[in-house]
Amino acid sequence: MCKKQPEDCGFKSQEKAYTSLKLMQAITGKVNEICIRYLDNSRLALLPPPPSVPFPQVAAGGSKNCRRKMEDRYVVLHDLHTTFDIQDDSIANYYAVFDGHAGQDAAVYCATHLHQYLAESIYYPTDPERALRDAFITTDAQFLEKSKTQRVCGGTTAVCTLILNKKLYVAWVGDSTATLIKHDSVIQLVNPHRLHREDEVQRIRKMGGVVMRSMGIMRVNGILGISRAIGDVPYKPFVSGEPEIKSIPLDGTEDFLVLATDGLTDYLEPAEILTILYYEIQQNPSEYMRSYLSYGFTLFI
Repeated sequence: MCKKQPEDCGFKSQEKAYTSLKLMQAITGKVNEICIRYLDNSRLALLPPPPSVPFPQVAAGGSKNCRRKMEDRYVVLHDLHTTFDIQDDSIANYYAVFDGHAGQDAAVYCATHLHQYLAESIYYPTDPERALRDAFITTDAQFLEKSKTQRVCGGTTAVCTLILNKKLYVAWVGDSTATLIKHDSVIQLVNPHRLHREDEVQRIRKMGGVVMRSMGIMRVNGILGISRAIGDVPYKPFVSGEPEIKSIPLDGTEDFLVLATDGLTDYLEPAEILTILYYEIQQNPSEYMRSYLSYGFTLFI
């Protein structure tokens, strides 16, 4: 469609680039057109069958609070392998939260591209941990390159989770969190990249950066309150885009996986989050039980 009618898709020949809004509208229109065709039952039979294992139930949302624009983004991507035509029999589900700062550009870029770089990594799906690291490094490098030619700025934390072969993989930079709530325990999966971590302070100082207290908080160069992020061009290389990664086996005793920015976790302790979730289930048990019986746990973003 873009080759045959580039102007209708927002292509500007002088700039040799697409206008994002017009391109999005063109793509949305084409997708709607295709979906309407499939309303014909004879064409529905041509679609691939749904996976044998149901997807986790997901509840997601956010609030921009007093910001002019919403700077955070989240991604819910069921069945990564089908999306990217990866020839693998396993089901992979990807979920991520990006907490942007100094603008929304970095968070938008991550929400658009990080899972793409994960699926395209030469290490995926045989080595998910290495592939996640590869995806973070590539995303950071590509955003920095983009900042040289386009007016994109700011940075973002990132916490990305991948559920594959009964294992949960978590990769993060910054202070957004992932919490696994099981029948008998609460597991904090993320050790936030803040300047209370002595290993992060030493890493920055060894590279020639400065960590100092400002407005009651330790900050990189007296400005940034996190030690790792994607983007944040003025603070490279001190603010690293290299993630920390961990994996844990899933044994069926999990109730919830909660991904959140510090806008939630700075004000609610894990025990409070747990209490709220179980209270909501108690108020509406039938809906939750349908999800629990089919899969085993629910994701909240």
